[in-house]
Amino acid sequence: MKIVTPGVVVFVLFLTHFTSFAQPDSAKISVKAMTFADSLVKSDAYQSWNAYADLAPLSVLKFYGGKDGYLEHIKTGRQRTVSSIDEDAPQLKLLNLMTANDQWQCLIRESRYFHKDDKKFHQVTYFLGQSKDEGESWKLFDLSYNKVANIIYIFPEVFGDLAIPEPSILSEQEEIAQQQAQSAPAAKKSVSKKK
Repeated sequence: MKIVTPGVVVFVLFLTHFTSFAQPDSAKISVKAMTFADSLVKSDAYQSWNAYADLAPLSVLKFYGGKDGYLEHIKTGRQRTVSSIDEDAPQLKLLNLMTANDQWQCLIRESRYFHKDDKKFHQVTYFLGQSKDEGESWKLFDLSYNKVANIIYIFPEVFGDLAIPEPSILSEQEEIAQQQAQSAPAAKKSVSKKK
């Protein structure tokens, strides 16, 4: 019994030493990022503008001249996507999670529908997020109010290899045409493979 006790102590010390150098849990960090993205969506939906601005990175607020300038920009841009009816909640999907330089960054896709002038539209936008505390808290902003080419000026810390698609707003007819155009080459490929 005396031999087992020192062996257990050495084993526990060994585990303790190596777990202190363990990598952060990316699954847990992903969940945290999605939670903060959900908060951004809700603060927009309920027009909780102070909470919305508090979720933005400091460089974004600075780019617009402070919190008031940022919120004015958001409120103005938001008018084009305010729905005339109650809509389903947007769908969020984490597309990318990266770490470098003592920070994490993520790209989250938001897909939602809205109605304007009796027409249905599909908006796809992206949230760019940053965490400087191992994923415990996140600062995010919606890219639909800006051009992707301008992101480097708005958020200079963005990782250069983070692929960011342009946000889009498509009418129902445009979305159907786009889906048909995308499925046509796929159908041709499957026919040519059968030959």
